[in-house]
Amino acid sequence: MPTTLTTLIAPALAASLAAAPLELETGPTLRRTAQPVSEMNTLYGPTGLLVIPTAYVADRNTLSFGTAFGEDLRGPSANWGVFDGIEVGGAFIDREGESNKGIVNAKINIIPENFKWFEVGVGVVDAADALEQTLYVVASADLVVPDRLKNQAIGLRGHVGAGTGMFQDKVFGGGELWLDEKFSLVGEWDTRNFNGGFRYVHDSSFRLQIGFQHTDFFLSAGYILRF
Repeated sequence: MPTTLTTLIAPALAASLAAAPLELETGPTLRRTAQPVSEMNTLYGPTGLLVIPTAYVADRNTLSFGTAFGEDLRGPSANWGVFDGIEVGGAFIDREGESNKGIVNAKINIIPENFKWFEVGVGVVDAADALEQTLYVVASADLVVPDRLKNQAIGLRGHVGAGTGMFQDKVFGGGELWLDEKFSLVGEWDTRNFNGGFRYVHDSSFRLQIGFQHTDFFLSAGYILRF
């Protein structure tokens, strides 16, 4: 299984990096017209839920700063939208009772043609293998889209993926349920534990999330700087 996943994901990441500057300049990210935008950095850095990454990335010419406090792990992170559909970033991981590490991450976002609310992300966590190099692929889809004309505020987005390394060559998944444009409930399975939280989007820049990772309290915050 490890060999199979690595064989599939590594070429996909390489091909995405090669093709991204050509393909991703052709149009806007469709999802941003449908759902409230509440992306945040995960515990290990990439844009996602609490621990698992999603298909989405930081917008072009933005810096997404975050800090998270989880089970025996904590630290700041940042993602830079280098081009449309490409983010690179890193995180400083403060580990309880162990040496602290800095890690480097990257992700490509792909919007398949003719799939309006479906996107794919291919990425790497800890590219330099300071902790545990992890290759992953993840799909994200809008399952229920809010409809203001019908006074329907509820929205639902789902995510499912698989990865090597910290994801143990297994399937992970999660979702976000919007209650309105500012408040949502987040839940995920990270291949080891169920995690969940409550997310608040104050404005286009500041986000806050509280919840639990496994059985421990989880807190994260994020700020987006545009330039």
